[in-house]
Amino acid sequence: MTDIQAAVGIEQLKKLDGFNQRRIDNAAYLTEGLQDVPGLTLPTVASGCKHVFHLYPVQIDPEAYGMTKEDFVYDMLHERGIKVGTHYIPLHWTTAFQKRGFRKGQFPVADAVAERIVTLPINPRQTPSALDYLIESVRALQK
Repeated sequence: MTDIQAAVGIEQLKKLDGFNQRRIDNAAYLTEGLQDVPGLTLPTVASGCKHVFHLYPVQIDPEAYGMTKEDFVYDMLHERGIKVGTHYIPLHWTTAFQKRGFRKGQFPVADAVAERIVTLPINPRQTPSALDYLIESVRALQK
């Protein structure tokens, strides 16, 4: 790390609490706006815990929501201009683990979650209108 990178990092750390609070507030706004959408399981925070929502993962039940995860990802980008992500996949789906004999289907719970989970965009710079558009988009795709 260079001295300049360290200096920038030190200044950014001074903003961390504010950034985290914005993420928490944005997540609460999303949760409020999406809580009654059939087929979506939203993230929850256990009592007495704090979650800063680096990601905002939702699970899509294809039957109740009306589309698969793959269709949701595609339609969000191509119909609504919103990039949603799949940030984590089960380790046994990766090449390194498959070379060691692991296969899809060995861990059915992990497989089921991976087939349904997507992450909605969340960051401390999102405006209320951007969050409203995201909520409206998720609701508009639900069939």
